[in-house]
Amino acid sequence: MGTQKILLCILELLFVFVLHSWAEENCETIPTEIHVTKEEYDDMGNLVRSCSGEVSVNKCEGICNSQVQPSVVTPTGFLKECFCCRENYLRERLVTLTHCYDPDGLRLEDEERAIMEVRVREPAECKCYKCGDECQMTPVIHVLQHPGCVPKPIPSYACIGKCTSYVQVSGSKIWQMERSCNCCQESGEREATVVLFCPKAKSEQKRFRKVSTKAPLECMCRPCSTIDESAIIPQEIAGYADEGLHSHFRKSF
Repeated sequence: MGTQKILLCILELLFVFVLHSWAEENCETIPTEIHVTKEEYDDMGNLVRSCSGEVSVNKCEGICNSQVQPSVVTPTGFLKECFCCRENYLRERLVTLTHCYDPDGLRLEDEERAIMEVRVREPAECKCYKCGDECQMTPVIHVLQHPGCVPKPIPSYACIGKCTSYVQVSGSKIWQMERSCNCCQESGEREATVVLFCPKAKSEQKRFRKVSTKAPLECMCRPCSTIDESAIIPQEIAGYADEGLHSHFRKSF
């Protein structure tokens, strides 16, 4: 019986290989045009101007191989493989909006306010990825805090995305359920030491306090466990270069 299962597994793998060899994948980076609108506000929250324009960007589009086949070794009785055409990585660049209007809807003509530069992120390369698992390392602002000290935001990383989970009837024990739960988590970590200013400290020596923090080294879908996200602000970082992140963090072994 064991030998028969091994042979069936080998046949399934060969079947998958043959399907991938026959069907040609065609996931490409294709130029497209989108309409972008950006509004600018002053410190009081009042609208200063609104700019728009047609912008050329890249998109991912194409064909990826997917299949469903009978299987005697999977609990569901089917071996499913689904692949989607999406970005391998993103790049950021500046684009110019040339149609700017004041709050009354009047076209702005002066050189300083007639155009606006905005940052956009677009696919730089496209590939076929397995559907469902989209766990990526994303830049965030991590606010470091300590009682009596001034909070200090630093550039950091967080694992953000989605992972496949399921609950199903057991194939071998139909009165039981099989559960699989994966979460987007860190794989390895890096450490940083940051100095906080503490104006309320009683002694002069303690006005500057060193605190340690950690960030993911890589991200991947792993079995779920508790993750502390209380100090993470899930927002994009603007204007931080990679060197700034590496200057804070070092690998932790």
